Amino acid sequence: MYNRVLVGVLLTATLIVAGCGNNNKGSKELIRKVKVAEVTKTSPELTKEFSGIIKEAKEVNLAFRVAGKIEKILVKEGDYVKKGDLIAMIDPRDYEVQAAVAKAQYEQVKAEASRVNELYNRKSIAENDYDKAVAGEKMLSSKLKHANDQLNDTKLYAPFSGYIQNINYDNGEMINTGFTLATIINVEHYSVEVDIPASLFIKKDKFVSFACQQSMIGNKEFPLSFVSFNKKANSNQLYRLYFRLDPKKDKRLAPGMDVKVTINYQNGSNNHVMVPINAIFNREGKSFVWLYSKDTRTVTSKQVIVDGLAGKGFANIKSGLNGTEVIVVAGVNILKENQRVDILSNTSDTNVGGLL
Repeated sequence: MYNRVLVGVLLTATLIVAGCGNNNKGSKELIRKVKVAEVTKTSPELTKEFSGIIKEAKEVNLAFRVAGKIEKILVKEGDYVKKGDLIAMIDPRDYEVQAAVAKAQYEQVKAEASRVNELYNRKSIAENDYDKAVAGEKMLSSKLKHANDQLNDTKLYAPFSGYIQNINYDNGEMINTGFTLATIINVEHYSVEVDIPASLFIKKDKFVSFACQQSMIGNKEFPLSFVSFNKKANSNQLYRLYFRLDPKKDKRLAPGMDVKVTINYQNGSNNHVMVPINAIFNREGKSFVWLYSKDTRTVTSKQVIVDGLAGKGFANIKSGLNGTEVIVVAGVNILKENQRVDILSNTSDTNVGGLL
């Protein structure tokens, strides 16, 4: 009786093991479908774009150094003038009289000083009288020069080539010394101003080149020359940079126009590699990507060090990749080490969801 029970138990166990063996053979390995892409090598230079504005090189207020009645204004607002062109004149009559009187006085004293000098050479006059004559001649010589200078200052000339922006007086009006008659803007070159954040300002030593575009002119780029910067940030925590723009590059450029300023600077990373942000996952506080092997069709994790965002959904990689790898760019959080995967084929723009 005991032997029969033992045989029955063994037979049942055998059938159970056999059944389990058949179930294992029927199970299938889970293969995930993933999207992959080659690691992107970046240029040793990075680019940032900002909004800027064109300004005149400088704006200068033109004023007479003497007071009087304005005799004639020879320009109007908007006129282009060259350096040295006559802008306006003050009635010179009072200054002509002043200069004539000073000239007469000087010539008289000069003649007297000449006679005193001859007597002094012959030892016929005291040295004190000689010194007075010399001092008198110098004093009237200075007075004559001052009178001639004031007469010349009745004419106002353009200090540089540019455009007359404003005129504040009319012919016949009285104007005092130092009052602004007109404003002239210097267009020998333009200034371009742009504000940048502190994150880029601290990299200013790595700046390589600069250019700007004006949307109404097209895609043409105009080179810029760096001039200076404000050391202190403004109320928006932005730092202002100043560039020089050659107006001869395009006559359509003018002060007041908005421009897009491009700043190229050296990439701080030695590898110059970037990957999509979606390809990066975290494990125990560290960043990783999945490397795809074409030979085994499996994925393995690779630690990377991220060096900031590169824009357009990409991140710069400081170390961990050399630019030759193929990585998983979608579904990274559901994968396991050495898991086999199938690559998803790219779908067309019209095949939404890859259903066709």
